[in-house]
Amino acid sequence: MPVDGAGGPPDPLEVAADVAADTLLGPEGALDLPEGDSALDAAVVARPHRVPAWRPMRYRDFRLLASGNAVSQLGFWAQYVAVGWVASTLTTSKFLIALSFSAQFWPSLVLAPVAGAFADRYDRRKLVMFGNLAMVAPPVVIGVLIQLHDISVLSLILLVMVGGAGQAFTQPATVALVPALVPDDEVHTAIALNAGLTSSTRVIGPSIAGLIIAAWGVAWGFHINGVSFLAVTVACMLIRVRRRPAASGTRSVVADLKTGVAYARSHPVVGRLIILVAIESFFFMHAALLPVIARQVLHGGVSTYGLLSSAPGVGFVGGAIVAASLRTSRQRRIALVAGSCVIGASFVTVGLSRSVPLTVVALGLFGLGFFAMNTTATTMLVAASEDQYRGRVMGLFTMFTAGALPINSVVAGALASALGAPATVGLCGLAIFVAIGGFCASGALRAIRRATDGPAVAWAAGRPAG
Repeated sequence: MPVDGAGGPPDPLEVAADVAADTLLGPEGALDLPEGDSALDAAVVARPHRVPAWRPMRYRDFRLLASGNAVSQLGFWAQYVAVGWVASTLTTSKFLIALSFSAQFWPSLVLAPVAGAFADRYDRRKLVMFGNLAMVAPPVVIGVLIQLHDISVLSLILLVMVGGAGQAFTQPATVALVPALVPDDEVHTAIALNAGLTSSTRVIGPSIAGLIIAAWGVAWGFHINGVSFLAVTVACMLIRVRRRPAASGTRSVVADLKTGVAYARSHPVVGRLIILVAIESFFFMHAALLPVIARQVLHGGVSTYGLLSSAPGVGFVGGAIVAASLRTSRQRRIALVAGSCVIGASFVTVGLSRSVPLTVVALGLFGLGFFAMNTTATTMLVAASEDQYRGRVMGLFTMFTAGALPINSVVAGALASALGAPATVGLCGLAIFVAIGGFCASGALRAIRRATDGPAVAWAAGRPAG
């Protein structure tokens, strides 16, 4: 049976996408559907039918997890704004402000791969549940210290880092859990929808946080975040997981990590996507510099900073619509390239802007490009990887994305001290253009095309066991 399926009039959207992809990637040969692949692989390869963006919400378990994640993300934005404002109040050092932002992501460099191995060994639902429960304490402690006027930059950084350890430990299991809650042919849509619901909270989250901080005090930004983790904990207590990850036997965690890395390197899609997102994530330095841009470049206060922080959320909504509507691997490849280009253009604009409205618009475009690119990469990674490796794949993905933030925040602080915050963000935009251009020129996109249009099985013969 041909991959393209039965007859019927061609979809104008798909025809346009095919023409655009052929223009970008060149002609391609026919690929047969191999036998013996998993159900999820088959669902990804087969010509997908249109799945309405909200359809996965019909499933009770997915609805509970997605709703819990959205509530928790609202709390995240409350702390996000609060950390920046507390740090900029305690010190004038751009380096320390950037370090305060990055503290929650430092643990991802070490813990994310280990957490991925645990997600392939143990019950992912329980890992997410207990991880979120453990994350309640650190932000509440920070809020109490602020109310007691006993907070310092060092204690702020250390406690934020403790909370980040919980985040690093739960993130791979959270993403790997989604395919167990929906049918195989709705995995792409479910992951995009879950990401869209959580990311859309950025539209109102930072603005609400700014108002709360102005009215009740900055400590409440941390208290709200602490309580919000209970939403995911309760959701995980209620959901029923239909599929469980395969047991890893008696092998050590180190052995599991090695096989996970070998699997990612040998897979025609996984390794290349992780490299692309890792390189681009390194240049996402704008977030650590937003307090500086709001206060020193745009001469605003906490409300301006909240507005800048929430601006990408508007773009996230558009990006969610794009990501959830992508039907074919061809369209997803186009989203990877187009989203990256939009990110680069938005950073250049932020670097040149001295106007609040223009900066807000540019950050909104960043949200659109980032969501389309990042969510597309995530859905492709989850769908392409086998369930027994999925936790480790997402652990590596988290290490190279979230783990890049502490490094680039430190680099951002150093560059901003030498060149200024606007010039630093503008240079990051140019670097992203170079990165996506090199990715396309290297043939990586063509290799992903061959693998996703018809999943290659040649690599499977020599893949690592387990």
